[in-house]
Amino acid sequence: MAVTTTLKDAAYVTVGLGVLGFQKAQVRRVELMKQVEEATKQLRSTGATRPDPSKVLGALEAQVVDAAHTVRELAKDIDARIVPVREQVQGRLDAIEGQLPSQVRDLVKQARTAALDTEGQVRSRLGLAAAPA
Repeated sequence: MAVTTTLKDAAYVTVGLGVLGFQKAQVRRVELMKQVEEATKQLRSTGATRPDPSKVLGALEAQVVDAAHTVRELAKDIDARIVPVREQVQGRLDAIEGQLPSQVRDLVKQARTAALDTEGQVRSRLGLAAAPA
């Protein structure tokens, strides 16, 4: 019973944090779209029929750099929220793992190892430091 409750709690927290992260990304996307629309309006208002490609490329590069920075900051924010939850769930699993039948214990260990491997891959791709042990 305690394992089920712990896993459900962890799943709910993970889903909730994922939803918050997705919402932040959506807000950023809308902001970027507004910036592109504003840049387009400015180009049209100057009477330019063909914008200077180097200026357009420079503006796009700046927006990509800005978006990448936003994603990294979002990842750091989500990470700061997830690490304490992960540590709490691991502590609970450590406490009850010894009480599980050997087959179930082996499955729990495999699931934990797979989760840690996946977390490591995600952290690596986002440029985050390795998870605390």
